[in-house]
Amino acid sequence: MHVIAINGSPRIKGNTSVLLGEILSGAEDRGAKTTEVILHNLNMKGCQGCFSCRHKPGVCAQKDELSPYLEAIKTCTALVVGCPIYMYRISGQMKLFVDRAYSLYMPKPGGGYQSAVPAGKKFALVTSQGAPDPDQYQRSIRWLAGMAGTGFGMKEVGRIIHTTSERFPAAKDDVLMQKAREIGRKLVGCDDIYA
Repeated sequence: MHVIAINGSPRIKGNTSVLLGEILSGAEDRGAKTTEVILHNLNMKGCQGCFSCRHKPGVCAQKDELSPYLEAIKTCTALVVGCPIYMYRISGQMKLFVDRAYSLYMPKPGGGYQSAVPAGKKFALVTSQGAPDPDQYQRSIRWLAGMAGTGFGMKEVGRIIHTTSERFPAAKDDVLMQKAREIGRKLVGCDDIYA
């Protein structure tokens, strides 16, 4: 069992990172190997619009430090995506990842797409925002969940939207940290009810 976390936050001790870490700890409780990919620390580029992935489906032609993790999404047990909301949308680091993950969408004859990611994987999402209303950025959050998880055919087992209306920072909110740990356990366990 292998759980990969894609961390779109540049702050390694920020709320998004802390919550992702707790989710990974929960997965480790169930015996999973975990990998956290801190996008800010990678030497990576955005999509170059070459459409090579349309001719070689499921493979991004650009080779950099993100490349092995795009491949690992195909073989992992579960994926967690975490991202702060910056300027009303996802972080720039996460946008680069999502654009490159386009290579994992394969065109279907006659139109539409299918996933290069094998079926049966689980997915969870973490976001953190300064606004107190958890619904304020739902459009961005739904888009991220769709493009980086459920759009690949993964089953979402949990979602955390951290806001300033909750005790701040996230690390001091025992209830929220427990929820994160439980999501991690659901990623590798058999109790896959949406949290």
